[in-house]
This record gives sequence, structure tokens and C-alpha cells, in this order.
Amino acid sequence: MAGSGSSEVRTTIFSSENYEFWKIKMVTIFKSYGLWNLVENGIPISYSKKKKKKKKKAYEEISEEEDDKKAAAILLKDAKALGIIQNAVSDQIFPQIANADSAKVAWELLYGEFHGGDHVR
Repeated sequence: MAGSGSSEVRTTIFSSENYEFWKIKMVTIFKSYGLWNLVENGIPISYSKKKKKKKKKAYEEISEEEDDKKAAAILLKDAKALGIIQNAVSDQIFPQIANADSAKVAWELLYGEFHGGDHVR
């Protein structure tokens, strides 16, 4: 229903045909949610699972808390993007990305398998 405020993403389910068309639609969806940069470039190194070393400053605790919040927000966005990808592939394609731990990894796996290959038509 239009205007219902639903955040449900409706995508074409990719089943190994018309990858290039599916990819265009997916990029548009990611851009509309502000997720494309994350899918394309991955999680910034400074927000990865490893803690970065900090200079000793008086504001270190506040800065670390802010960094933790930013990192959590980025990881949440990545999980959302990965979920969108997982829900936009068929059950036959899903095993190929099932072990991907980030949206970028899943996206690159699909790209490597289907971009420009025999599956395009």
C-alpha cells in the first residue's frame, strides 16, 4: 500500500539469468538506502573487527565510545545490505553466497560468477 511507511524491499529474485539487469536494479536499491558505497567498497578498515590504537588524550574514552557507535552503525548497515542481497537471490544461488560475511564479499562472489559469463542471457 502506497504511503504505508513500509521499509520492505521488493527485488527481482536472481536465478542466474539476466544478471546485468538484476545488478542495475540492485545498485539502485542500495543507492536509495545509502548502502551502495558500503557494498561497493566494503567496511572501512578503521571500523573492521580489529580495534585501532588510539593516542593517549583526555578525550580518549569519549572518542572510543563514539568510534564504537560509528562502527556498530556501519556493521548494521552492512548486515542490512547483505540481507538485501541474500533475499534477492534464488534458493539455487544462495549457497554460493551463504558464507559471505559482508555485503561486499557476497556482491563480488555474484559478480565473479555471473558478470559477462554464459549466464547473462
